[in-house]
Amino acid sequence: MTGNNKQLQYEELSLLISMFNDNEFKWVGDPDQLEHWKSALDKFLLTHDVSGLEVSPFRFQILLDIGETWFNVFLPCQYPEARPECYFSSDTATKQIWTEINQEIEKKLNERCDGECCIFDIYQHIKSFLQQPAITETSTSALSQFNEKSDYSFKICRILIWTHHLLSLEKRKCVCRWANELGIWGFSKPGYPGIIIVEGLYDNVQDYISRLKSLKWQAITIRSEESEVIYNSPPHEPHDHGEFVKIRLGRINPGVSEFESMSEISSKMKEAGLEEMFLSAMKINKKQDKSLT
Repeated sequence: MTGNNKQLQYEELSLLISMFNDNEFKWVGDPDQLEHWKSALDKFLLTHDVSGLEVSPFRFQILLDIGETWFNVFLPCQYPEARPECYFSSDTATKQIWTEINQEIEKKLNERCDGECCIFDIYQHIKSFLQQPAITETSTSALSQFNEKSDYSFKICRILIWTHHLLSLEKRKCVCRWANELGIWGFSKPGYPGIIIVEGLYDNVQDYISRLKSLKWQAITIRSEESEVIYNSPPHEPHDHGEFVKIRLGRINPGVSEFESMSEISSKMKEAGLEEMFLSAMKINKKQDKSLT
């Protein structure tokens, strides 16, 4: 492995690991390999020096959105100069879906430029591909069952978005303005990293995600996504979800409240009864959380 290839590999892996929690990013190997990989990356994070770091080729998988589905990756020693091995796997997807997604991965690999680090871009592309109607209808029957279950219920979705940074005033305005337009509530923290937490009707939150991802980011990912069904009795209408959300998040009107520190966000999430979601997504244990205040 040349020094430049190794440097690029370690930089990309460090970024990926910072973006996903332990349930979303998993090493694939025997215990010795896992120990060596983690040790090497820890040393790199401290020194940013790859000299003397010799390990077997990295192999890992990243969780996708629908069920137990995974994006699997093997990085040969000469990656990114050499082409990586990537494939989709799932215990629940049909053979047709499995074939279509792996063909899409192959297509993206063929479009890749030599020497380009591409793992996160392909992962994001496959996540978007999974949301296409033909794929979604086959893979997410649970959502359609929900829609048929009751005319007097609505689905609430809450997400925590992590970005490498959130500094641009224009992006910060978009974060707040789009939340107001879509009737969703939440909090944000600018700086390094950027944190955006919102809650509202499922479709509106998904629209919000799409709008944010259309902006140019160094890195952006959904660290946590939760949903729940709220049942009403007639004649209540779906917009009554606002009563439910505003009580939880302590804000009368839709929109995003911006806070300057992680401790403020942590405190607000605790007040909203969403502390576990926040701590898990940010990889913070409760002892560390106390040190933020």
